[in-house]
Amino acid sequence: MRRALIVTGILILVGVAFYWTFTDQGKETKASPPANRQRIVGRVPVEIALLQRGSLDRRLQLSGTVVAEAQVDVFSKVSGVLEEIEVEQGDWVKADQVIAVVEREEREAKLQESRAALDVLRARWAQMETGARPEEIAQAEELVRQTEARWQNSLDNYKRLKTLKDRDCISQQRLDEAMLQVTISEAEHNSAKEKLTLMRKGARQEDRDALLAQIRQAEATVKLAEINLKNATIRAPISGVISERFLDRGAFVCTTAPLIRIVAMDVVKVVVHVVEGELAQISPGSHAEIRVDTYPNELFRGSVVRISPTVDPQTRTAVVEIQVANRDHRLKPGMFARASLIMQRRDGVLLLSKDSLLRQKGASRVFVHDNGKASLREVVIGLQGEQHVEVLKGLQEGAEVIVAGQYELSDGMPVDVIRGRENP
Repeated sequence: MRRALIVTGILILVGVAFYWTFTDQGKETKASPPANRQRIVGRVPVEIALLQRGSLDRRLQLSGTVVAEAQVDVFSKVSGVLEEIEVEQGDWVKADQVIAVVEREEREAKLQESRAALDVLRARWAQMETGARPEEIAQAEELVRQTEARWQNSLDNYKRLKTLKDRDCISQQRLDEAMLQVTISEAEHNSAKEKLTLMRKGARQEDRDALLAQIRQAEATVKLAEINLKNATIRAPISGVISERFLDRGAFVCTTAPLIRIVAMDVVKVVVHVVEGELAQISPGSHAEIRVDTYPNELFRGSVVRISPTVDPQTRTAVVEIQVANRDHRLKPGMFARASLIMQRRDGVLLLSKDSLLRQKGASRVFVHDNGKASLREVVIGLQGEQHVEVLKGLQEGAEVIVAGQYELSDGMPVDVIRGRENP
């Protein structure tokens, strides 16, 4: 029994030894990078990049919110039952397109009534302007002659009866009746003459003014009825997408509650907040690149269109609006957006990778591969981007800048270039 336990222990130890041996070999194999060339013993392996010219910009990274170019709640100007509503949520509408109709029948009847009243007044005005027709004047002249004849006859009859009364042949009552007839016939004659005079002269100015005032009042009533009827048909004030519809057909519409909400999305804005120290470097027209989580691999381009004239005293930031074309409506109002605002851009500059820079005693230095050795150079840098900086002095285009392994180097140390790449 004891011998069996000893054999078993020996087998276990052999198995563990084999396991660790093969595991260590695998780790060594995995850790050893594939080499395209044999490393030179005694030299520090490095990677280099050719110094080239390109474009460089300095950016300000901001976060903000996508908002619509315009958002309008559409109200009805008249109250009544909603007879028709032509749109649904998500529909696209054009400016001035009919979207709803509030009851029209009563408003159409009022318009017809006001137009008829205006027509009557205009007819009276036309009659006053043209005056009496020749046959009407002839009739008036004839009436004057007739009333004059009746007046003269009544006057002659009164004179005759007066003579009889003086002889005490008739009563005083009969004489008074004759006198009354004279008075009536005279009044009829005078009235006929005045009517003839008016026909010949036309209407008085005060009558013309009064009728003209009535016509103007009637025209205003017609205009108001036309406006009420027009307002019963509701049109889209802007082009855009129906984001919400608040009422259905048959509902009662009042002037204080919206029917629908229209959002203009062909162009959207990304609203960001910029600290006051960066505002001086931003101006309308500055370019920006926009990304949203919904489309992580897509880049949207825009430009600054508006900078707030004031700074929030609590946050020390100002609102900046970036306009972005959105014809396909993929950018939705309310989305979270990340904006990369290009503060400064230069073209045709020498681009140096930030990975190659060494900060030593306040100076910027790099190692350059020069005939198999590392040569330490001091450089003057200008504009700084996210991955590269602008070289103003110290290097020439085409220089082989060491971008990996430089922290193990000293000036003049032999190096072994194991990889070379172009400076992007």
